This record gives sequence, structure tokens and C-alpha cells, in this order.
Amino acid sequence: MNRSLHIGKIMGIPISVNYTWFIVFFLVTWTLAQSYFPKVLAGYPPVLIWLISVISALLLFITLLAHELSHSVVAIRNKLPIQGITLFIFGGVAHMTKEPQDPKTEFKMAIAGPLCSFALSFIFYVLTQLLYNLKFSMAIIAVTDYISFINMAVGIFNLIPGYPLDGGRILRSALWALFGDIRKATAIASTFGRIFAYMLMGLGFLYLFYGLTLSGIWLILIGFFVQEAANAGYQQVLIKRDLGGMKIKDIMSKNVIFVSGDISLLSLVDDYFFKYRFTSFPVLTQDGAVEGLITIHAVKDVPRQLWHSTKVKDAMIHLRKDLLIHQNIDAYEALPRMASNGVGRLIVTQDHKLIGIISQRDIIRLFEVKEDLGE
Repeated sequence: MNRSLHIGKIMGIPISVNYTWFIVFFLVTWTLAQSYFPKVLAGYPPVLIWLISVISALLLFITLLAHELSHSVVAIRNKLPIQGITLFIFGGVAHMTKEPQDPKTEFKMAIAGPLCSFALSFIFYVLTQLLYNLKFSMAIIAVTDYISFINMAVGIFNLIPGYPLDGGRILRSALWALFGDIRKATAIASTFGRIFAYMLMGLGFLYLFYGLTLSGIWLILIGFFVQEAANAGYQQVLIKRDLGGMKIKDIMSKNVIFVSGDISLLSLVDDYFFKYRFTSFPVLTQDGAVEGLITIHAVKDVPRQLWHSTKVKDAMIHLRKDLLIHQNIDAYEALPRMASNGVGRLIVTQDHKLIGIISQRDIIRLFEVKEDLGE
């Protein structure tokens, strides 16, 4: 189930907001309103403090979006497709269907983010000085000063040489160029990332011990995220190595069980979900064309008392581009597509006819077989 809300496009790149973004937006606003701005703007009314905090939080995430857009622009210029950008609890992430193919491209993409943050910090610093000299309200000056400071902090933080931070990607590009081996380069950069993550979490627990609860929790959460992402980054390289040379047709499931859009959800549950124990089924028209995908989540969204009267075609996910993949595409490219389409699987068609389906479970089975065989 897709947990992100599409809010528009910038430069042709779809922008989405994950539900976790609303959590962190509230926390940032609350922190600014309760601790930062009351000190900077002592004596200002609480209503104004909260308004300034909301505006500052919005500007912060706009600048974080600009940071991710800088990565995306460099990627597109180097012929690396960007499916979109998602803002979530720790900032944002650009979804690429392909990884950089050489150290130079990796470096250019990685350095773009911190450079963007430093440029924004400088712009808001100059704006702050200009507003101060023009004797603007301190409330406005406090906002621009905060955005200048926070972008400087974001730029410096991202330059820490631990994967998956931008600094870690810069380190990986250098090691990749040195050793000529992206697996080895990623392993070293990921190790630095994990060390940094453990340091953050350790500092977070120390903060908790001294009563700095909110700061401690944030450091622990960020450390946990960096550690998980560092592990995932290395695993991604191993997956790419193991899937190297394989096509979708080599690992897709054939002889796919499909359903008609005209049957009821009750029949679907009784005759398909319980019988075959799959979590989704392609939906075909009478002439064999694929018209959508019905998932167990889609069924659960319909009240149980309406299952007997609701047809599959009324509850299914209608066929869209991000649900389809060609059989001759590299198998590695299926992973980011499955991760971003919200259903974890892709339909393989030829001339609008169903010829197979590939799921994350298919790839997991492949790795399990390789592991059993000692590969």
C-alpha cells in the first residue's frame, strides 16, 4: 500500500510526501515554538511564535527538497532516470531506477546536495544581513537566520564520510576509482556509515542520561536510520552483483493465476486468496488483456458486508505504467520499481497479454537458492 501523497511536479519530477513527514513537521514546529524562537524572540506573543515556527519548518523542508532536486538534476543530466522524490521523516530521497555507472558520475551527484545546501545557507545569510540593515522586523530576520544556519548544518552533516550520506557517497566514488571495485568501495564506505551511526546513537543515549530527552531521541533515531541505510546500501550492491546479466524473463513466475474483473470480492477471497494464498492477482478482460491488479489490501479497504455485491473490477488497482515491466529488462531494475509502486510486484506483458509476474518474493527465493548452493 502506497503511504505517500503526491503533491505535484517540479522540473518534470514527481514530488510526494510520505506520512512520516507530517510527524517530523509537527515535531520540528513544536521544537522551534517551544525552545528556539522563544529565546531568540523573547517577549513576542505565543501566537506569533507558532506562526513563525510553522513558516520556518515549511522553509526548512523546501530547502531539503531543493537539496534532493540538485541530486536529481545531476542524475538526469547523466542519463539516470528519476522516478520521483519523496519527503519523509529524515528529509528526502530521490528514487533512481539506475545507479551511477562510474565514480565520476557518483561524485558529481553526491557533491551536488551539500553544494546546494551551502549555497542556500549563503543566500539566506546575505538576506538576513540585508533585512537587518533595512531594519525589518526581528521576527522575519529570525526566520532567515535560522534557515541560513540549518542549511549550513545540513551541508556539513551530509559531508560526513559515512555511506549513505553524501560524504559517504563521495568517499565511495574515491574508493571506487582507486580500487575499480564498487563492491569493495561500498563495503568500506558502509562501515564508516555504521561507525558514525553507532556514535550518534551512543551520543543520543548520553543525552538521555543527562535529561536532554528530545535531542537524545532524535540522535538515536537518526543513528538507527543511518545504520539501516548503510546496511541496505551494501546489500543493494550485492543484489546487483547476483542479478547481473539476468533478465526479467529469467526469474519471473510464469503460468500466472489470474482472475476476472466480473467476479465478486467474496468469490475472490474464497476461491483465490484462500486457495492459492497469494497476496494479489492480475485481472484480465474476456479477451485476455490485462486491466489491473487486485490485492488483498484493496479487498480489506472494502467493508466485509459489501464483498458479495462488489466486483473485482470496482476494487482493483487499474493498470498503470509503474505496474508493468518488459521481459527483456535487467532483473535488477525491477527492485526499485517494485519498491516505489506500492504493491511490491510487477506484471510482465507482451502485446498487452499477460506472460508473467515478478514479485519481491521471487527475488528472495533466488537468493535463498544461491545461498543453499553456496553461491
